[in-house]
Amino acid sequence: MQSKRFAFFDVDETLIDLKSMFSFRAHYHRERLGAWRGALADWLAQRRLRRMLAQGLPRNDVNRAFYRIFRGHARSALQASAQRWFAEVSRQPDFYIAPVLEALERHRAAGVEPVFVSGSSLEILQPLADALDVRHLLVNRLALDGGRFTGELLAPQTIGEGKRTAVLTFLATQGANGADCYGYGDHVSDLPLLECVGHPTVVVREPAMLELANQRGWPVLLPHLNPH
Repeated sequence: MQSKRFAFFDVDETLIDLKSMFSFRAHYHRERLGAWRGALADWLAQRRLRRMLAQGLPRNDVNRAFYRIFRGHARSALQASAQRWFAEVSRQPDFYIAPVLEALERHRAAGVEPVFVSGSSLEILQPLADALDVRHLLVNRLALDGGRFTGELLAPQTIGEGKRTAVLTFLATQGANGADCYGYGDHVSDLPLLECVGHPTVVVREPAMLELANQRGWPVLLPHLNPH
């Protein structure tokens, strides 16, 4: 009897051609504060994160800082806003990275179940998962207190090595063998995910990842080119 097989997909700039966290944050600020004040709030939030990176702070710390802007906000409000955000951005041309979406559907047709693995949050990515009928999301989950976010993340934090932890735990829970599974990622931070599976594929956006794929003999996919 064949064991369960899964295809693990990084999401931002692998499956969709944007960074969902930042795109959603801008939308959320606009909805709450209006166009001008929302744009200013988003700029200030991004400036704080850039300063943290410039100071050499770990990406895990920067990722946690991103979610602290939602401290005290109702989860239901964020979920409703995320639905509206997805309805808006998913209408954009080339929202999906075509060869990766095609790979997801090919895997599903072959009995390989797709799984999202992302540093974005459950609330932000749930509309996308619903649209593509993806049941398993290994993503950041925000701590709650009385239906409101505390500003902290639950373990594991699903970026970098946290992706390895999440994938290996998932495989063990499902009784699946990573050697039979597939993985897709575009960034060096996706290496822990790609190294968990027997069939990794690099979505090429930067020379370093193309070089790494060549060194390891991994196949590559080229994201669509924007004709504009």
